[in-house]
Amino acid sequence: MTLRDRVDAFKAAFSQWPASWPWIVEEDGREVCYAVWVVGNDYTNKTRYYGAYPHKFLDRLMAFFPDMTPADTLHGFSGSLPKGPYTRVDVNPMLEPDVVGDIYDVPALFRDRPKFGLVICDPPYSDEDAKKYQVVMVDRGRVMRALAEVVRPGGFCCWLDCVWPMHRKAEWPTVGRIFLQRSTNHRVRVLSLFERTAVYDR
Repeated sequence: MTLRDRVDAFKAAFSQWPASWPWIVEEDGREVCYAVWVVGNDYTNKTRYYGAYPHKFLDRLMAFFPDMTPADTLHGFSGSLPKGPYTRVDVNPMLEPDVVGDIYDVPALFRDRPKFGLVICDPPYSDEDAKKYQVVMVDRGRVMRALAEVVRPGGFCCWLDCVWPMHRKAEWPTVGRIFLQRSTNHRVRVLSLFERTAVYDR
């Protein structure tokens, strides 16, 4: 699917919300989609775990990827995400992820399985957030390098954060910038979409 195909898939899935529809711009000769999502402060989330995905966030995100199966999807920093047909990795065994381990170690953790088509990451956003999870703040660039080893060419990384993470453009060209506003007194987040390149320099 092209980026425009993905935008069209989102529009079809959320035809009732035209204000959330992405649009295509050009950055350095490459097509990139922009969007603004006002997700609201919905208290019907199934978990009260700190930092859990906003209500219906994954539904919106997955509308971009109708060609990706849950079995082809890795959730890094999976937190309280319920068990499902996808793969969850988290450093905290108390959360009972499918794979307990450090995100930096994903190349070794998934050495014996096919590479993923889609990885979704929602890391701690700051040192203060990391303390609440009782972990050390992540090195974003190091995580992106590790993920490059487990995502196949043409696959995607979706990174939800308050910053655009460090990355190598040769490995991870940016193909989307989606800004999320929840409600008053919440941080504005950005969902950065990256596509794994087929050819890159080591």
